Formats: sequence, structure tokens, C-alpha cells
Amino acid sequence: MNDEPTPRLSREQVLALKFAAHRQLARWSNKHELSSHQHAQRTTLACAVRILQDQAFTDGCELHVPSAEK
Repeated sequence: MNDEPTPRLSREQVLALKFAAHRQLARWSNKHELSSHQHAQRTTLACAVRILQDQAFTDGCELHVPSAEK
């Protein structure tokens, strides 16, 4: 059994991530052309921001390594 505490993002850390993501998305929105890599990252980042907007993350969240069994 693992006795290590579960990694956790605090409310402030979630807010900081959302702020940083919105800043990067704003930078990319001002560029006329994006590389294919930047376009893929923008799509992924926008999806992550939508997930972090969920009320479930208002007070932070615990982080878990995804199971290989899924």
C-alpha cells in the first residue's frame, strides 16, 4: 500500500493554470498563422481550460496517474 499523500492542486494553482492557459490562447489568437504543432496544442489547451472551468475544480483537485487497465 502506498503511504505517500495524493498529489493535489490547490484552488490557487488551478486558477493560475487557467490564467496561464487563457494568456497563451490569447497570444495564439493574435497570430495570423500557427504551425501544425501549435494548432494541435491550442486545441488541446482549449479543451483543458473547458475541463478546468467545471465547478468540480473550484476548490482544487487531486491528481491520479491513469490506470493502464482502462
